Amino acid sequence: MQRLTIKHDMEITAPESGLPEILHRLASFEDVYDELASSMIMIPKELEKLKADGKEKTARYRELFGQKLINNQIRALFERHGIFFD
Repeated sequence: MQRLTIKHDMEITAPESGLPEILHRLASFEDVYDELASSMIMIPKELEKLKADGKEKTARYRELFGQKLINNQIRALFERHGIFFD
């Protein structure tokens, strides 16, 4: 991915001609953020339901648990860069 912003110490700049592409990428980032935030709410609820039904050994439970671990790693990456989830 070609970087559209330029970092100089604590200052970030971007060429004005790149504004449409910058906005497009920002919108895409926000879509990913929203999807991840929703997933971090939905997955634990679904895991609890499966657990309550005694389905902890199912492929679905294991798949969701694995996705929860991946989401936690992605969340940690975002947080290292100052992007926090509510």
